[in-house]
Amino acid sequence: MTKRVGPPRPTRYISFTPISGLISLLLFYFLFIKLFPTQFPKFIIFSGIPVPANNITIIFIDLFLIFLLLPLAFYSKKYTVFMQKLKEQTRGFLQVYPSVATSLPSVSQAIIASIDLVEEPLKDYLAAFGYLYKMTGDLEGSFLKIFSNAPRDVRLLLISILTTAKSGGRSSDVLNVTSKYASELQRMESYLKNKLQSYSTVIMMGIAVYGFSVGMTTVMLEILRKSPSLGLTGISTYAINVEGVIGIFFYSLLIVSAASAYVIAKIISDYAPRTSEYFIYLISIGTISMMIAFSMARGLIH
Repeated sequence: MTKRVGPPRPTRYISFTPISGLISLLLFYFLFIKLFPTQFPKFIIFSGIPVPANNITIIFIDLFLIFLLLPLAFYSKKYTVFMQKLKEQTRGFLQVYPSVATSLPSVSQAIIASIDLVEEPLKDYLAAFGYLYKMTGDLEGSFLKIFSNAPRDVRLLLISILTTAKSGGRSSDVLNVTSKYASELQRMESYLKNKLQSYSTVIMMGIAVYGFSVGMTTVMLEILRKSPSLGLTGISTYAINVEGVIGIFFYSLLIVSAASAYVIAKIISDYAPRTSEYFIYLISIGTISMMIAFSMARGLIH
């Protein structure tokens, strides 16, 4: 059997990441230079830190980061979908496998007969498992080799196949118990997933609010600088470095987005590499909210 079994490999996506970043850097740099020759690029030193000093430069940094992380985001999404399908198919498979196993004399025949009852990726795993077991006669060794890269809960459920081979006349009891457990596990995970999704929505809304507040705050600082009579008594507002404040706020937005993306990926999605995917979502939401706030506030002023 020559077909590879397992999740997508990250090598191709990781190797393309620096290429994607370099292409986006050069492409958007020359595009922005042509479209905004007087506004881009604009950086200033604020408290010893180089920061972007206008919206155009901020958007450029956003686009660079998004395209840099895009290959990793594609991979993490593809990997997560693969593993989720494998888990769901395993639980569904265990609903029908008991009847197949009790109607056939051997485990290898039951596995091979079950292949047509499932879809990929579980179909490929079962085909490889059945083929290797038929060739070697080592049930446990074949299982461990084929399912070594499968999620832990998938292995725990499918190990019931090994247990039934050693349980003699009680194989149907073992399979029925496992089938009921798989059904309950699927229902509980579905409930938990929906609940956690609501938490990720709250985090995304928080980033949007933060970006909006950043935009409104910087516009208010700009008003104070231009109209010192509106400022606090005894405080000089001419010296407010609005451009520097915008840059520092943008950096803080990047940090908050990265931390929030990790929380969503690790705790809610249970796969830390998806941080890149969620970071793209969050920084896009935050920056768009910030730009909307800039436009609204300046529109009201004028």
